[in-house]
Amino acid sequence: MEALARIRLDGQGLVREVEAEASLGFRAAGVPCAHLVQGKDPFGRPLCARCPALRELKRGAYRASTPLVVNGRRLRCQAYREGEGFLVELYPERTKGPDLLREASYLTQHLLRHPEAFAQGVQDFLRALREALAMEAAELFLADPEGRHLFLTAYDGPHREAFLERPWFALGEGYPGIVALRREPLFTHALEQDPRYLRERVKALGYRTYVCFPLELPHGLIGVLNLASRDPEADHGAVLEALGHLGPLLAATLYTVLTRLGEAGLEPLGTALRRGQATEATERFLAEVRRFSQATGARIVGRGGRRAELGWLPPCGMRDCPAWRGQVVGLKTSLPDCPEAEGRPRICLPLWAHGEVVAVGTLFHARPPKPPTAPAAPVLWLSRLAVPLLFPKEAEGKEAPELEVYALGGFRVRYRGRELGPRDFGRRGAYQLFKFLLANKDRAIYLEELAETFFPELPPERARQEVYTLVYRLRKTLPGIVEREGAYYRLHLPEKRFLDFEHFEALMRRADLEEGLSAFKTLREALELYKGPLFGDDPYGEWAEAERAYLQERALSGLLRLGELAEALGYREAAEEAYARALRLEPFLEEARARLLALRG
Repeated sequence: MEALARIRLDGQGLVREVEAEASLGFRAAGVPCAHLVQGKDPFGRPLCARCPALRELKRGAYRASTPLVVNGRRLRCQAYREGEGFLVELYPERTKGPDLLREASYLTQHLLRHPEAFAQGVQDFLRALREALAMEAAELFLADPEGRHLFLTAYDGPHREAFLERPWFALGEGYPGIVALRREPLFTHALEQDPRYLRERVKALGYRTYVCFPLELPHGLIGVLNLASRDPEADHGAVLEALGHLGPLLAATLYTVLTRLGEAGLEPLGTALRRGQATEATERFLAEVRRFSQATGARIVGRGGRRAELGWLPPCGMRDCPAWRGQVVGLKTSLPDCPEAEGRPRICLPLWAHGEVVAVGTLFHARPPKPPTAPAAPVLWLSRLAVPLLFPKEAEGKEAPELEVYALGGFRVRYRGRELGPRDFGRRGAYQLFKFLLANKDRAIYLEELAETFFPELPPERARQEVYTLVYRLRKTLPGIVEREGAYYRLHLPEKRFLDFEHFEALMRRADLEEGLSAFKTLREALELYKGPLFGDDPYGEWAEAERAYLQERALSGLLRLGELAEALGYREAAEEAYARALRLEPFLEEARARLLALRG
């Protein structure tokens, strides 16, 4: 429905622009919004002078609303943050719910400007989602970057404590874990009879309809969105249709904001590390974590005993904490309790780099957030780019890696010094399976996904048996390379390994933090590894397309930057070669063509 009035305000709340029905009589500009609207509450008392909507926006919300009466008409005031100012809209009291795509757009703009308001912004969006879809409860679970756990990050609705009964799930566990694993929506109208749903207090409150939807990107899953209602007749079809349109945009927003958080922290971190100031770099990282999570104190402890703290935290030795084994634990937070901790609530997070836990981080809140796991996943995303720099892998000496994989431009495998071909895997399908797992090395693969990918023409049971055979052959050739965890498989790479695409990405990230000659050298080293597209011997393998496109985009951006650096350093021939190579990879890359023509006169 079209708004009856649309009023744009500056950052001080003064009217800049007014569009309104003539019957409302709104014409003034340059005055406070309260003077223009002069709304009252249902009891006839002045409301706009103490406007609850603007109050919420000034506290950090991206949206807020309130009922009011204007000239005897019962209306609803809906307000948004818009750039440096605000947008106020007036609607009839009884109108349809908010436009969800518009809400997602405002959320995106808000979080990109104010990432520290992540928790509040997401909760406000969940409230709009409930209103639009006529559901009682909405919750967002975010996945950690390693794809092992899902954390309840935001909740809106009644009966909060019941939904907080279980604020985290492992992959494949409970409704969120099942949806994250299968990447397919799940719904029910008989929640009380479904043993897969693990929060008994929610069932006891009479919730019947539950819709669980994956938030997926081409390269992985960022989270799961859930909606619940006590109405067994709630229209799940309308909910799924709306989430089908909204899901990709919301997933992209969450991923972009969380990734930009990590990238924003790299610049000061990289500056300190280049100066050899590892302690200062660690303290800057902790300051960013503490600011973003609103924690009273933050601590990080490395495997070698290196330790840093910021703010006040309860004491803890952190020697035998299960977080060292990759578990997320806490104390009085509904997470699994750490046996080493005592006293006040906290969360301990495993910090991963190079395929292993290299440090453990602790967050302490004097007033625990609700949900208590709200900062867990965002902090892990914030940490994922910084931790490998803070805790670089120790040199392995001259000992050859156990496993070597060259997948850029072709595919070659060496295991314990011996080169392996398709015949060494017993069946060519096992060779292909290894490629597929490498392309998805950071996530668990559901058995059914493998069956559908490799044997789409076979009946399901026969396809599963064929997958078992391929896994057996692969394990026989590369012992221990595949782990089975319940209904899914995960690639288990040896610690002493060399994957050319993994090393390429590590060097590109290092170059992102460097400048001048140092960046030039690192980029050349990285781009020497890029012999061509990922699995170039299998160009039609759709299962590798997302990772293949990502690595090529990294190579193209690296070649353009290499050319710029070469020009600045006076290496004309190196600049020409970089631009020419970029054009060989992408013939229609106009930026490279223009620079090459400029160099050649």
